[in-house]
Amino acid sequence: MSVAKLEGDVLAGPSFFLQRVPLREVALAHRSAYAAARPFPHVVVDGFLGNPLASALAAVFPDAMHEGWKRRDHPEQAARLGQLQRQAFEGVHGSLRHLLAEFSGMLFLDFLEKLTGIQGLIPDAHFRGAGLHLTLRGGHLALHTDFNRDRFRALTRRLSVLYYLNPGWDPSWGGELELWNADVTACEARVLPQLDRLLVMAHGETHWHGHPKPLSCPEGRGRAAVAAYFYTAEESPEAPTPHSAKWAVPSGG
Repeated sequence: MSVAKLEGDVLAGPSFFLQRVPLREVALAHRSAYAAARPFPHVVVDGFLGNPLASALAAVFPDAMHEGWKRRDHPEQAARLGQLQRQAFEGVHGSLRHLLAEFSGMLFLDFLEKLTGIQGLIPDAHFRGAGLHLTLRGGHLALHTDFNRDRFRALTRRLSVLYYLNPGWDPSWGGELELWNADVTACEARVLPQLDRLLVMAHGETHWHGHPKPLSCPEGRGRAAVAAYFYTAEESPEAPTPHSAKWAVPSGG
């Protein structure tokens, strides 16, 4: 597993805004490691926003009592809360909403394209299936591959991004994201959901991942993550031939 350490300040302004140069530097420095990672392309970036900001974000992450959560309890996934995007993240702290906006912005897209070599990435401002996730004690997520299409926009899924907000996470609690090989015979990488850790991984039909063992964190704690998915558009035979702006000079008064 490749673990990158982001050097330099990615933040600027009275709020926080990602900075182009440090992000581009870490992307270019680790694009080879991303491509070569097993069992499929991925990279881990620690210290992504810095401990002070990450701790502040963790402190305002919605707890289990937030009224907007939708809970899932199925054999494949249990005690998992999500779907705050269905109410447009109403009641979610502004700093977390700002982070979601930054993940859909130009500088983060530029970072992802430089890191992965995938051009023309398209974010999902609706965060379908993504957004904020909280898994409670006893919760799990079975090994799976992700949905592959945005059917509303006819886009192909290419990347998943997870940013973890779990201060003081004890490895004995579990919650490691397991990355398995194509024939599901071996786990080849594990990613602990520790505070201020960013994971970028490629989507694929054999990119099996999950945290299948039930969490044993204390009551009142949970596995918090911010998720964002990225897509590309496909060429259409019906698409018009590209051209630059066309200009007209009116012939009449």
